Parts: sequence; structure tokens; C-alpha cells
Amino acid sequence: MPTHAQDATRKKLFNGADLYFPLLEKTLPRILTHRYTFISDDWYKDQVDGGNLSAAEMNAVVAVDLLEKAHLAAATSLIRILRWADAVCLMYETKNYPGFAGALRGLIENGGDTVDGLLNIPAALAAYHHRLKEMLAGKMTSGLADCSSLEHMLDHYIHAGWAGKKSDPVRAAKANAEYVALIENVVPSALSLYHRLCAIVHPSNQSVGWLFDFDELGDRRIALTVDDAAKIDALLVEFPSAIGQTFSLTCNCALLTLRVLHKFPLHPKIPELKKVDWSPVPVGRDVEQLLRN
Repeated sequence: MPTHAQDATRKKLFNGADLYFPLLEKTLPRILTHRYTFISDDWYKDQVDGGNLSAAEMNAVVAVDLLEKAHLAAATSLIRILRWADAVCLMYETKNYPGFAGALRGLIENGGDTVDGLLNIPAALAAYHHRLKEMLAGKMTSGLADCSSLEHMLDHYIHAGWAGKKSDPVRAAKANAEYVALIENVVPSALSLYHRLCAIVHPSNQSVGWLFDFDELGDRRIALTVDDAAKIDALLVEFPSAIGQTFSLTCNCALLTLRVLHKFPLHPKIPELKKVDWSPVPVGRDVEQLLRN
């Protein structure tokens, strides 16, 4: 349980998005009980090439693989964003400016990565939840379902890394700024803030410039002024809503994915999610409507 001081820090930094913390603290223990089932790509290819799987069996494999990847992506996104949020709070409380900048940079990068992988997943799964149920039950016996576009998003989130120019584009990481740019529609200052944080964290003039002031004493000399708290507060004044907006956007993508996965008999149920009012979130309203259809 967070202390009163920790709650106060969350409220100050996250601007209303601190309401997600209690939900995450109830959600994570439930999703951590799940054990994933993934089928080897090589085994699957051998079985298909050998004519050993019916259309219904192949569709069931595709459905399980897609839904397991969606759950894994949502779960890991929530764990990461909560860890980065805790780090931001800790660095704020200990008045560590470089540490605060590094933790906030991590939180924003995680937001962009999550949006890249999960933004379209909840609505897509909700739109096709009836068909996916049929596939899981082995009842889709004619034709093969094509879920490749959704799988590519999830595969990129889970597997992407720096692997050279000739690597598989699905598994090749993009530049970090490309991920961050994806959240600019919701967090207009995200990219500007991100570049500022990179300059503070990386070896650069801004990584040392915050440590001194020119002509502070009026005699044209440099004075060292180590005031982490003032620098953190100045950053918060300049970008007052970026932390909360990034946090809420990231949580919404992952939590809505888990909400849709309630429709399938694969993963632990999270009753707290059924109590959430998604009406203030446009994609949340769309997902709830699709699930009722």
C-alpha cells in the first residue's frame, strides 16, 4: 500500500491520472497468475505442410496465438508503465534531477511503444470477438482466418530490437522518437519534452548546463547552483500535463485490451475492469458498443 506521502506525490505529478494506480495495483496480481501457451512456428509449419491440421485446427491455433500475444503485450505494458511511474515519483521525492529526467524519458518512451503496439488492438478484437470465439472453439471449418495485420503489431511490440538494416521489418525497432511521435495527438508536447529529456540524460551541454548560472553574482562569472528541486519544478511548469496524459493513454490501451479479452476463456478474469466507466474515453465507448453487438 502506498503511503500518504506517495499518494500526494502521485496526485501532484499525474494530474488526475493518479486514479489509475489503485486499479493497476488490483489488476497486476491477477494477470501475473497466467501462463502462456505459444506453439512453435516451426512445428506449426511442419504440420501445415504435412496436411496434418484441418482448417478448424489451424484457425484455433491462429486465435490462441493472437489472443495470447495481446494479453502478453497488455500485461507487460502495464508492468513497465507502473515501474516508470514509480521511478518518476521516487526521483521527484528525492530531488534528483537527472534521475527524474531519465525516469520521465522512460515513461514517455514506454507510452509511445504501447500506443504503437496496442492502440488498435482493443477495437479490432472487439469487432471480431464472435468470429474469434468460433475459431477458438474449432467451429470455423471453412476458410482460413487472416489475422496477420494484428499479429504484426503485437509481434513488433514483443520482439522488435535493433538488428541491422536487413532485418525483418516487423521485428526491426524504429527510432525512439518515432514511437514518441505517435502520442502527440493526445500529448501535444510529447516530442518536445522527449528531446529535452534526452539532452539532459545524454552527454551534452544540457546535461551539465543545469548545474551553473552565468553572472549570478553580477560579476560576469559562473556560479555552480545545484538545485535539483527547482529544475524539476521548472520542467513541470513548462510541461504540466505530459506525465498524466502519457500515463493515462498507456493505461487505457492496455486495460481496454484486457477488458476485451474477458470475452474469451483463456485468461484470468479482472472484475475491477467491468466496473470502469469508459464513457469519457472515445475508444472505450467504441469498444463497449462493439462488445454489446
